[in-house]
Amino acid sequence: MDDIRDIKGPVALPGGLSGLGLAATLALLALLGLAVWRWRRERRLPGRRVLAGIRARLAALESEAAGLDDRDYYYRLAELAREALAVRFSFPATAMTTAEIVPHLAALPEAERNALAALLTRADGARYAGREVAGVDRRDDALVVARLAGRRGTC
Repeated sequence: MDDIRDIKGPVALPGGLSGLGLAATLALLALLGLAVWRWRRERRLPGRRVLAGIRARLAALESEAAGLDDRDYYYRLAELAREALAVRFSFPATAMTTAEIVPHLAALPEAERNALAALLTRADGARYAGREVAGVDRRDDALVVARLAGRRGTC
């Protein structure tokens, strides 16, 4: 027993990753990386889903616009505008009056600020005083909300 030749040599372990196993592992790692990237992006831009919902509700409102009177139309349009403002600029626009909202619009360019202030003023008149609104103003106001809900970068 002094001789080491009678000791059995090392046993080979089963083979490493095959080509298919390596490809599956890389695909799994890529999917995991994509999931982490998307999760981090969603955390950084929390308002994206809310704005997408606002755009979808605006499209639904536009499809129903012909059957709605000014009061109902502007109730829904002003609600969408206020929700978009709350998401974009992080202030409670849904609980504020038009006079309280206008000073918070300084971050917008002047033309957009004036258009949004006019929309909210027109909405107040249509909702509370029953004022009629021209069809051109309805379309322009819907475009103002669409631009507000579609703007990139300020979230």
